[in-house]
Amino acid sequence: GCGNDVAGTVMECPDCTRLKPGDRVWGAGHPSYAEFVSSSEADLALAPENLPLEQAGTIPEVGLTSLFSLKRTGSLPNDPMPEGSPWINDTKSGNLTVVITSGSGGTGFIGIEIAKAYGATHIATAASGEEEIAFVKGLGATFVVDYKKADLFESLPDDSVDVVYDNYGEEGTADKAMRTLRAGGVYLLLPHSGCYAKKTQGPPCLSGNPKPGVRQINYNTAPDFKQYSAQGLQELTQMFEAGKLTAQIAKTFRGLNSAAAAFNFSAGGGAGGVSDNHFGKIALVPN
Repeated sequence: GCGNDVAGTVMECPDCTRLKPGDRVWGAGHPSYAEFVSSSEADLALAPENLPLEQAGTIPEVGLTSLFSLKRTGSLPNDPMPEGSPWINDTKSGNLTVVITSGSGGTGFIGIEIAKAYGATHIATAASGEEEIAFVKGLGATFVVDYKKADLFESLPDDSVDVVYDNYGEEGTADKAMRTLRAGGVYLLLPHSGCYAKKTQGPPCLSGNPKPGVRQINYNTAPDFKQYSAQGLQELTQMFEAGKLTAQIAKTFRGLNSAAAAFNFSAGGGAGGVSDNHFGKIALVPN
């Protein structure tokens, strides 16, 4: 996230119970565009040993967002956060189909990998262009639609999907998704704009005509970030060290004076920016 993600070495930790000086950690710090950052122990965990810190610093916010979102498709928002796969006891787990509406961005690429690690058999997503489509297929997507040529949900059969993780959040997506969802399925919206601000558990954020037996969630991540960040980061560390997750970095900028250039690249300025099929994350390394 812009100004939230950090990875580095603990310098001081006077009241810590889990961490100590010298530990390699990742998590959240505010602001993070600095050589030294203050953070709470509750927002940090040991970073994966097999992941360089400059790559680790691109993961925490998108990693936790997709980890928690996928877990909440198998549990109620106020229930304790499930450990491991949320679908392990699902009767459809042997043939589970998951849709991730936008596959090539931060929450999308790691969402595909987490869904695969959690046992999804089929993962459908949208991307654009040969390179981007090859990118998401390489992560584990099994069905990819070029969104500039076709609609993802119009390309899927009736009653073919168990879980929709709508990380793109375009208004009206829930209505289109209903036809494809099986009874017992879940549509989870990662909200933006008004749906984020108002947390509306109904139209226009969710479908006004949900299919019987389909659960809908306009997911507010804030409570889970507050309560489960350390737990989630520890699980992500285990998944990285097991080789199930990867850091995908489009470009690395070095030096804090490169922050403006990094934002310009993110906004589409320069080859590979958002307007030119940039995908994955952008790293800003202090020195």
